[in-house]
Amino acid sequence: MKVHDLLTLTVSDVVLGGQALVRHEGRVMFIDRGLPGDLVQARVTRIRRRWAEGRLESILTNGPDRVPAACPHVQRCGGCRLQDLDYAAQCRLKERQVRETLQHLAGIQDPPLRPIVPAPATAGYRNKMEFSFAPAEDGGPMLGLHERGTFDRVFALERCILPSELTLAIVALTQRFARERGWTAYHLRHHVGVVRHLVVRHLPHTGQCAVNLVAASDELPGLGEWARSVAALSSEVKSVTLILNATRAHVATGDEERVLAGGPVIVERLLGLEFEATAAAFLQTNSTQAESLYAAALEAARLDGSETVLDLYCGTGTLTLLFARAAREAIGVENVEPAVAAAIRNAARNSIANARFECGESRAVMRQWARGERAGAPRPDVIVVDPPRAGLHPRVVFRVAERRPSRIVYVSCNPGTLARDLKDFAGHGYVLDGITPFDMFPHTPHIECVARLVPRL
Repeated sequence: MKVHDLLTLTVSDVVLGGQALVRHEGRVMFIDRGLPGDLVQARVTRIRRRWAEGRLESILTNGPDRVPAACPHVQRCGGCRLQDLDYAAQCRLKERQVRETLQHLAGIQDPPLRPIVPAPATAGYRNKMEFSFAPAEDGGPMLGLHERGTFDRVFALERCILPSELTLAIVALTQRFARERGWTAYHLRHHVGVVRHLVVRHLPHTGQCAVNLVAASDELPGLGEWARSVAALSSEVKSVTLILNATRAHVATGDEERVLAGGPVIVERLLGLEFEATAAAFLQTNSTQAESLYAAALEAARLDGSETVLDLYCGTGTLTLLFARAAREAIGVENVEPAVAAAIRNAARNSIANARFECGESRAVMRQWARGERAGAPRPDVIVVDPPRAGLHPRVVFRVAERRPSRIVYVSCNPGTLARDLKDFAGHGYVLDGITPFDMFPHTPHIECVARLVPRL
């Protein structure tokens, strides 16, 4: 086997991320977009001693779990990489991924793994979508999604199966308006141009919609008319804002937000509580499945109403307030000041008086409490952690275990870092007592889990 060779291969497995796995001449070979049972032709692109990579050239015969993709962009888009894999097979793959990750990284040979919870819907489930502008070949602005594996290439959106119909209508209107009014798209390499992103959040439980246009400046002809046109599409559009980002960082956030129509805030309802959603606020993008995830976290805590709950990485207080409703007291810790302010407003919105929030990085706050350097140190019966994909710092694991809670509830968006942290917790006397995977994002490689840890007997 040499680089550039064209090989005919049968895919034996698929790993999360959409890479097919085959074995050839004693090596494991990874090929993009193949599925188990596919007979494919692949071009060798890279060779190492134990593994190789290949580029899929053609599929000669479909495997048993391959299904027609509903999206016309499946070959280009970096989002729904598993879209042409039967949904039941997707769920089996993700459940297996969690099991094998716990076995290999956490050293738990027979993990107490419950069946994965499939998403109630595999299309139209995202309540928030981010679209990007880029210069088209004719120099005009193009609005769409990033091509798979790139940061600077965007394709024009024809159709997407993930957002609501209103979201797609807003994208189409904005694309037409941008071209008609001669808006200039920001160029990622040359750092010229104005309009950068369009972010649409359409919440299914309340029907409220917010639209955020991210631009390098407000020099956009007809900006006010665009905002009024978007708001006129539906009475559900409650907020249209301009977010100014003049930096080189290509992110859909900025230093200044201007309301162009409606107000700055919309609201979603989860498990009977209301939570505000601003442009910068984190809110799970699959509202229906989020309710199942949060219900599982509550069940894992096994509260009887007498407990004090500590919620680390609490964001805008979603879990903190849900736990406060079922406990004696709940304390949330979050290092983003606007998120803490939103959490306090969410508590007031829901008339929850037994929740309080501490602003600070979890590691520092826990250390200060342990040393008596910070007032209000709780004695938690249950500690909840919901960290970002990077997981927990080892010192946070130590500080959590040091408080000796009767239960730890770990909400994870990354099985790999979860497994690593479970191994660290085991070193401090806490063992996994149960774990449930959730498919929050069908057709993607992402998995969320709710795990319960208890002291080792």
